Amino acid sequence: MRLFIAVNFGQEMKESLIDAIGRLRAVSSRGNFTRAVNLHLTLAFIGETDRVDDISEVMRAVASVTPAFEIALGEPGHFRRDGGDIRWVGIGEGASELSELSSRLTSGLIAAGFDVDRRFTPHITLGRQVSAPRRTDTALIPAKSRVDKISLMRSDRVNGVLKYTEIFSAPLI
Repeated sequence: MRLFIAVNFGQEMKESLIDAIGRLRAVSSRGNFTRAVNLHLTLAFIGETDRVDDISEVMRAVASVTPAFEIALGEPGHFRRDGGDIRWVGIGEGASELSELSSRLTSGLIAAGFDVDRRFTPHITLGRQVSAPRRTDTALIPAKSRVDKISLMRSDRVNGVLKYTEIFSAPLI
């Protein structure tokens, strides 16, 4: 199974992100845009493994010492790539809490023997391989979401379409 740990969003934040994706899509000559059902923020990418119980144990331990908090959407940005950019939205309020949460998860996963990248920049991907004017208006409708759990997500490609499924969650305190 291809796995990652993520934060999923409340409806207010999803609606703002869906609006931004729609505006980006309208001015793009091409792109692979994030489907609404797949909107999330990755805290730790794990990759191929069947060690769900070990990951769940790390998640429970981290969640048991992490208070719930609010996040708010920040500024849009992009990573330049050959073949089209990755367009994303950063996190304003709550970014330091997300970074701390990611750091705790990463440390716990590494201690449990997982090979996890320590780099973390809190962002939400709007699209990949996007060809659009650099100064595209993806200004966001202000939105917040409460982070009160972390989710272990499985990534599958079904008939060429990415599908993310929550297979475990741990509530924050």
